[in-house]
Amino acid sequence: MGNCLRKRPLQIQTQECPTCHERFQQGQPFSSHVAQCRPMQHQPRIQIIQQIAPQQVEIQIAEPPQVRVSPGQYLIDEFKNNKPKEYWCKELQPESKTKYRWVLKISQPLPCKNVQEMLALPQNQVQNLDFASKQIWFRLKLETLRISWQQGADSLHVNHGSFLMTTLGTYKEINWHKEVKVHIDGDKGMDAGGLLREWSSVIMKEIIHPESGLFLKADTDDVSYKINSEADVDEHVLDCFKLLGTVIGKCIFERIPINAYLDRSIIKHMIGQPVLLEDMYFYDRPLYQSWDYLLNNKFSGTDLQEYFAIYRKSRGDFYELKPKGEQIMVDMDNIQEYVNLCIDYYTYTSIKPFLMAFLNQLFKIIPKNYLSIFTPLQLEMVLYGVPFIDLKDWRENTQFKGAYYRNHVTITWFWEVLESFDQLKLAKFLQFCTGSQRTPVEGFRKLETNRGNYSKFCIESVPFKNETPFPKAHTCTNRLELPIYENKEDVELYLNAIVNADMEGQFGLE
Repeated sequence: MGNCLRKRPLQIQTQECPTCHERFQQGQPFSSHVAQCRPMQHQPRIQIIQQIAPQQVEIQIAEPPQVRVSPGQYLIDEFKNNKPKEYWCKELQPESKTKYRWVLKISQPLPCKNVQEMLALPQNQVQNLDFASKQIWFRLKLETLRISWQQGADSLHVNHGSFLMTTLGTYKEINWHKEVKVHIDGDKGMDAGGLLREWSSVIMKEIIHPESGLFLKADTDDVSYKINSEADVDEHVLDCFKLLGTVIGKCIFERIPINAYLDRSIIKHMIGQPVLLEDMYFYDRPLYQSWDYLLNNKFSGTDLQEYFAIYRKSRGDFYELKPKGEQIMVDMDNIQEYVNLCIDYYTYTSIKPFLMAFLNQLFKIIPKNYLSIFTPLQLEMVLYGVPFIDLKDWRENTQFKGAYYRNHVTITWFWEVLESFDQLKLAKFLQFCTGSQRTPVEGFRKLETNRGNYSKFCIESVPFKNETPFPKAHTCTNRLELPIYENKEDVELYLNAIVNADMEGQFGLE
């Protein structure tokens, strides 16, 4: 597996109190705060009741830390302002089991008046709620697992030259329910959430990329990835799958949309649902079409010439789907059983060591019974966010600092340049600004910090200097320092330079 791409040096933009970890921008009273700070001054204002022990599942889940934390501004406001809100929803098209669409929906009122009532809802009742209410319940449950940032953060130290390998050597020492700060060896900057987003993106790319040998591109219309059943079953490979489970678990925990699509069968395993024929459409389309044809047509005698065995080309042998399968011919009476056993082989049996390594680690961070409230499409909404960028929504949920205001001429040029970008360029520019190529399903109004507080996209004015003409991104706070350019051509020049650059692994935008 390859090393990371080039990294840019970090620059310190904030200072952090060593006692309460509150951050101060330049010009704020950092020194006087540190001199007077006491731990008890910073207790959470709102408390959540303790988590009920999760139900037993086949994979052991560690006991959650008994820590009470504030649910964050996002969740508090949901109960204060319990009104219908718009969100993007992924749903199946009418009369289709495989084709889906994105629609703008209106949320239903929350079924409870406060946090405690919401947490007390039985899980079978939560499963019948709309997605917006499910997500509130899910996030509240996860907050019962969180260890407050006031009790300190764990540090993940990684190396420029061997990014994946140094992560593999240290990730097991981290408590992923705590705040995790990524440190690049040799750099002096502090991570307030932005580096964690960038780190997770690069790690997933290195593990999931087909060149790693751990995953293959699924044979489908959309770009997604399935586990390579022919990967080596050794300690290093299994450790990579465990790390992937850790990264995806942390992304879910911190509400970080991920950029790599997993095939539908993996999603089904994450929520504890059986893999069905229609799920194979997102795993291997020719296989799906073949089995769908078998099940929906009639055959006689020995027309099929199929047996309960699958030929494994790499091993040069047959895998029997049931005892003496090489001698059992498929017919109209047992064809459903044959298809079911084939699905189980491809999506579970042939990849079991890798799948279980991934799931074991994932469920240590995100309990399986919490994930099980979602449908497959809903979990994909949680994992991936929205796959397109709504520029109108971006514009309406942008704040300004310094000399800038909504109708400032440079801001007008800025939006005009973004309007000329296609979706790929918009995604790259969003990644430059926030560390992620996607937004949550609620859109830009729900951009947050890693502590659950609102952090809308903000454009701050800075003087234009010939030696530093480029915009500067603060991914931890979703803030862009945009020089006051003299003409639209300069805005177009420098914004295009950003999206045309290879930003993968470009740590230290903050």
